[in-house]
Amino acid sequence: MAGIDFLQKKIGGYLLKEQLLKKEEYTQMEKPFLRKARKNFTIANLMFKISEQDKFKKALALSQNFETYEWVIVVSYYSMYVSALAALAKQGFKSKSHAATIVVLEHYYVHQQKNLKEKHIQQLTKAYTLSEELINKLIQTKTKRETAQYDATSSISRENAVSALKDAEEFITKIEETLVQ
Repeated sequence: MAGIDFLQKKIGGYLLKEQLLKKEEYTQMEKPFLRKARKNFTIANLMFKISEQDKFKKALALSQNFETYEWVIVVSYYSMYVSALAALAKQGFKSKSHAATIVVLEHYYVHQQKNLKEKHIQQLTKAYTLSEELINKLIQTKTKRETAQYDATSSISRENAVSALKDAEEFITKIEETLVQ
């Protein structure tokens, strides 16, 4: 993980390039983003069930060998990403860049929790408890999503889909827990 000075400099650069925007009104997007993240996660689970269960394939008139594990990974990542946008909204940010989103998460939810004053501790204890491990899961799932989406030669496995779903569930749940006050 990067140092706090480096992260602040990166955030400043993203703000200058307008890949990251900061306004108080963005805080209103926190709950809509959380709802959207859960909806996307539900869709990822449905796609997994369609890939796994013949009764769903039959009901949808799909062939028995139909599977869509690559889209389970893609949608799992996006469910995580949208929940990350909720965490940014909590801080008054709107992101137009995946990299900027990860930098803001790391800065405000990993490093800043160590530097909060007493008055902030009570207000934001739950809001700032994302662990380094969860940030890494977001990055790892992004890599899985990119492979699944853009690499036509790779074989997308069921195991990667299962892993992406598990990571997304844990990540979204942790974001929800930290943002609910």
